[in-house]
Amino acid sequence: MENARTLNWFDWFLILGTTAVSIASSLLGDGWDPLGFIVAVTGIINLVLCAKGNIWNYLFGIIYNAIYVYIAWHTKLYADAAIYLCYYLPMQFVGWAHWKKNQNADSGAVNAVHLTWKTALVLLAIAAVLIPAFAWLLSQPFIGDSQPWLDSVTTVVSILAMYMMVKAIAEQWYIWIVLDAVQVVKWTVATVQGEKHAALMLVMFAFFLANAIYGLIQWNGLARRASDPQQP
Repeated sequence: MENARTLNWFDWFLILGTTAVSIASSLLGDGWDPLGFIVAVTGIINLVLCAKGNIWNYLFGIIYNAIYVYIAWHTKLYADAAIYLCYYLPMQFVGWAHWKKNQNADSGAVNAVHLTWKTALVLLAIAAVLIPAFAWLLSQPFIGDSQPWLDSVTTVVSILAMYMMVKAIAEQWYIWIVLDAVQVVKWTVATVQGEKHAALMLVMFAFFLANAIYGLIQWNGLARRASDPQQP
């Protein structure tokens, strides 16, 4: 397993690819989009470092989440704005503290673990309670969500996936793969509708999806090495 402090060619491909496409999208679109550019680049750096188990992902995560709240709100994706503001942003600080306590001194990576049956059952029980409750809330007339069950599932699952990230559970990446795929669809629709910042968000989540697949491979290695320090 490579050192978490070292970026390889695929890491640079994701970072530079997101940067290049973000610049191109701005120049070919309605003009330079500084906020969209910053959130796209900090977002991919955040996830590239996370995929490597590098604690510095949380510094870029703070920047990314704060700006994404503003973009999602002005794109009228209020559920996205709320979860990023009330959950993802604060969890960057929680994650930093937890990873600091569980960092491997030699590689610099967090000591990842595999999901246990006990934890899996607890998370499933929480989801079974929160998903219908949140769907009911979103379907109320004063909110009027057009797809309350879909929004509820993605919101609750995102919350649980972020918890798994903070706890350094390798199986989190299966969830991020699905969620990033959903985000690609969501921002594709917003791009077709001509929403501001949407094209850059689409590019960002497409690279996020590639990184999630990469992260799954990386973290399976981190978990093996944490359980058996003799593993290469």
